[in-house]
Amino acid sequence: MIRPKIGLDWDDVTAPFNSIAIDMANKKYNITPPLALDDIDSWENTGRASVIKEFYRDNTLYERQKPTEETKLMIRKLMDIGEVYFITAVAPGFMGVRASQIMEAFPDFPTENIILGNAKNLVQFDIILDDAIHNVLETPATYPVLMRKPWNSKMTGLLSVNNITEFVYLVEQIINASLYRNKNIKNPSVVALVGPSGSGKTALSDSLCAMERFENPKTYCTKPGDKHRYLTEDEFNAQDFFEKTRYAGIQYGTKIEDIEAVLAKGHFVVMPLDMCGAIAMKRHFPTVIVYVARDKELLIRDIIEQDYSIEEKTLRILSIDAEKRNRQICDYAVNNMDVDAATRELSDILKNICL
Repeated sequence: MIRPKIGLDWDDVTAPFNSIAIDMANKKYNITPPLALDDIDSWENTGRASVIKEFYRDNTLYERQKPTEETKLMIRKLMDIGEVYFITAVAPGFMGVRASQIMEAFPDFPTENIILGNAKNLVQFDIILDDAIHNVLETPATYPVLMRKPWNSKMTGLLSVNNITEFVYLVEQIINASLYRNKNIKNPSVVALVGPSGSGKTALSDSLCAMERFENPKTYCTKPGDKHRYLTEDEFNAQDFFEKTRYAGIQYGTKIEDIEAVLAKGHFVVMPLDMCGAIAMKRHFPTVIVYVARDKELLIRDIIEQDYSIEEKTLRILSIDAEKRNRQICDYAVNNMDVDAATRELSDILKNICL
């Protein structure tokens, strides 16, 4: 994949949309307490914030949609490394407005690469970025990526990013991984374990860390438990995390000094992560990304047996096929049908390549 075809959504991915509608609703109706983006907790938007749908048909909303300068810079960078398309669902009456928006923000963007319509699942890209779960799950793209928003925060497992800058780093990782694998690993390094829910990443991490020179760093999350340091949402948001993610509505974070403390001892840092967390590690530390593989039937059985809500089990199962695609952009893969055997296999891989 030398120059991938990249499909970008517009609303709430390239340019703000719902935040503008919320601002318009707050000003018109003087809503108390004021609506916020977090009030949109589902794609259908049937809660308190559903009043903003009125403004979806208001030209003023579309006139106010402006990509930030950072977004413009990152998209131009994407245009340097791939063939970029805007694929955006917009009501027929606003198609002309949307095309004008895009051309105003990106005067040099090829008009033939602007696709307007709802049937995104009929268009083939290598990589897509969208904030709608159904578009990400139904796309034929090789690498579907979810732009994290409050209305998709419960979705787990998918490749996901918080902003367009993170997406550029992810695209670069996908391109690099398609051309070569990381065969030169420093000793010590970060060992990032990725894989679908139910693949046994945590069990493999614990098994590795029972061996000499493998260690889990301190991590933080917004759910009480023994595996992480618990922080409230407000406490978490006040911290300076260099890597953080939201998984099934729970926030997880890592501090750079905690990783450095383990590496300074000459130990490997072992961490179960999502793919974007692994890539964030790779931008800061020598990192090997290891895909933890398991048969789909066992993945589903493990999810069903866990103490999750029905909604969370459903979302985890839905994401399995999309998350299994991540194997292609990892440095190594281990089959975790048996955690002891997988531990020995991975330990041997790391020792051999480091030597």
